[in-house]
Amino acid sequence: MGTKDRLQRLTGEKRLESGTARTGEGSRAEELRALRERINAILSRRPDNRRMAAAPSGRGRGIPLKELVPGEETANEEGTFFCAHHIAPGSSRHGDRCIRDLAPLDMSRLAVLANDPALRGLEYRQALFLDTETTGLAGGTGTVAFLIGLGWFDGDRFVTRQLFARDFAEERATLQSLRDLLRGRAFLVSFNGKAFDAGLLATRFIMNRLPNPLAGLPHLDLLHPARRLLSHRLADRRLGALEASILGFEREGDIPGSEIPQRYFDWLRRRDGRLVADVFTHNRLDILSLAALAARLTELIDPLAETSGRHPGDLLAAARLFLARDCPGEAVRLLDPLSGCGCAETAREAGRELSLLYKRSDQWPAAVAIWEEMARRDGEDLFALVELAKWCEHRRRDFRRALALTMRACACAGRLSPEELSDLARRRERLERKLVPSS
Repeated sequence: MGTKDRLQRLTGEKRLESGTARTGEGSRAEELRALRERINAILSRRPDNRRMAAAPSGRGRGIPLKELVPGEETANEEGTFFCAHHIAPGSSRHGDRCIRDLAPLDMSRLAVLANDPALRGLEYRQALFLDTETTGLAGGTGTVAFLIGLGWFDGDRFVTRQLFARDFAEERATLQSLRDLLRGRAFLVSFNGKAFDAGLLATRFIMNRLPNPLAGLPHLDLLHPARRLLSHRLADRRLGALEASILGFEREGDIPGSEIPQRYFDWLRRRDGRLVADVFTHNRLDILSLAALAARLTELIDPLAETSGRHPGDLLAAARLFLARDCPGEAVRLLDPLSGCGCAETAREAGRELSLLYKRSDQWPAAVAIWEEMARRDGEDLFALVELAKWCEHRRRDFRRALALTMRACACAGRLSPEELSDLARRRERLERKLVPSS
């Protein structure tokens, strides 16, 4: 008995079609038809069905991958796979920049972005830019990186290699090729790679019983410094949003990342190059954007660059990044002109950071001058009033002025939290006691 016959027997369809159905079975046939209609209606609403309307229909001959993607079958000791290759010449553009203008990357500033001093002693040509396309977006041991995209600078050109496992059996060969390409590379650059790509690849190396060449390698994950530097003006810090806002690059007809896993599963069934050709393009553009974003972020934190045409908020964020990385000299270079800029909020925040930096280094005249200027600009600046009160009480021993400043701060009661009000009350009481003559 064939599979179709067994299914018909289980559902009762065969008896119905042969005309031997009893009266009760007629209602069963109606139920089955209604169930099929419901299933078809649900399937017609699935995103995958809408997506496949634009994908190859599957009728006729599929197009070989090598006819659509520059590359060839490659072999190593672990097997074969498809390797795509592309060279972006120096004169080509990615967004508003030519490829040749992206390099050289300043390694000292890359070290600040990565919060890893080890990068200072490396050379930017030793970077390997990494991005993967996977069978799932949640990770886990069952998720496979079927496309490993890699890029690096070669003179004024940018080279990409994409290692494609045409089926799951070729994964081990792609991982071995990644190990080979890592020789001579000293650090990784990714976007969210620390949380996703590197961990996923580590799992795949373990599953394939291969040594993990990524372990211990310095890793600049651009997502984290991009958030630090640009959150003040960009709500969306995904790579695509940064491309449009920071790099001047707009993608046209790009496949959404959420659709890529299904495209690979469809490829496994049909072997039609049209299903994955735009996945290769998407991945290659991601890698180019990594290089362009690394260059742009190093420019954003250049303390010696001309500041007149730069966004004040970017400069303030860069200064705070330097402070977080314990680089006070670079922070001062950025904060000093900002503390007198035309944007009142930015000037206040810059003055606050700069004065605290001077305070920590015992440069009291410089710190006090900033607080006095802040209080002059805004007579209700709580931060300036409190810092001046502290200075008068503890450094100058001028309790009378310290009390006057504290009372001015207390007058801002409507803007204060309960904790701030409590602190000010304690300060006022202490100063009043100090002003009472001892008997």
